[in-house]
Amino acid sequence: MLHWFPFCVYLVIALILAFNAFSRYQQFGKRLTIIAFLCYFVIILRLCLTPVTFSFLTANRNLRYFHGVPYNLIPFQQLDLEWLLNVIMTIPLGIILYLIGRKNQLVTVFFLSLLFSLFIEGNQFVCDFLFHIGRVADIDDLITNTLGGIIGFYSLKLLDRGVIHKIINPFFLS
Repeated sequence: MLHWFPFCVYLVIALILAFNAFSRYQQFGKRLTIIAFLCYFVIILRLCLTPVTFSFLTANRNLRYFHGVPYNLIPFQQLDLEWLLNVIMTIPLGIILYLIGRKNQLVTVFFLSLLFSLFIEGNQFVCDFLFHIGRVADIDDLITNTLGGIIGFYSLKLLDRGVIHKIINPFFLS
C-alpha cells in the first residue's frame, strides 16, 4: 500500500489547488477548464506515479541503476510506440497551457512543458527509490513529453484563428 503514497499525496494537493482556483472564477467555461486540468493531472499521476507490474519497454535499453532504481540518460536508443504515446499523453498539457496563456511564446511553452516533464520523470525516479513503484526515469520521455506540450499548444493556437475562437473563448483563463 505504501507504493500508492506519492499518488495519494499529489492527489490531495491537486484537489486543494483546484478548489482554490475554482473559487476564483464564477464563469462556467473557466471552471470547466480548471476541472479539465484537474482530471488531466490526476490521469497523469495515475499513469506515471503508481506502481506497475508491466513495462512498455519492448527492447533492451542501456539502463543505468542508482541503488536499484533504473534510469536512462542516453537519448534515441529506440523509436517505438512508447515515444508516440508520450507525445499523445502531453498534447492536452499544451492545450491547457494555451487556455491559461495564449500569448505565451515558444520559449515559455517549451520551458513549461519541460518543467512538467521533469516533474514526472523526477518523481518517477524519487518515488521508485523511496517506494519501489517500478518506474524508469527516461531522457526520451523528457523529449517526447516536451514535444507533446508544444504540439498541443500550437495546434490549438492554429485552430483558434478560425470559427473555433468563439467556441473556446469562454474557456480561457487569461
